[in-house]
Amino acid sequence: MGYGGQPMKVIKANRALLKKSRSFRELRKDYLDYTQETKLHFKELTDFERKLVRDKIRAQAKNDSLQEIGIYIISIAIVLGTFYAIYKFVS
Repeated sequence: MGYGGQPMKVIKANRALLKKSRSFRELRKDYLDYTQETKLHFKELTDFERKLVRDKIRAQAKNDSLQEIGIYIISIAIVLGTFYAIYKFVS
């Protein structure tokens, strides 16, 4: 059973949260100001630098796929070993 004062604590906490909330109009104004001020500057890459980045991404993808295949093989071996152990235990 809960304590008798527990519901009052929840109500007080909810009231405190409601006082902190901002109106939709204020949030919208801040959002519009934020999007207008944000300017993104991207670094221009040469063809050689672009090729280096692409090669790094491909190498990482290859390593990830090999690691994933290894995990699958190990998990299949564990499952088959468990089934074999259950089969031997039941027989």
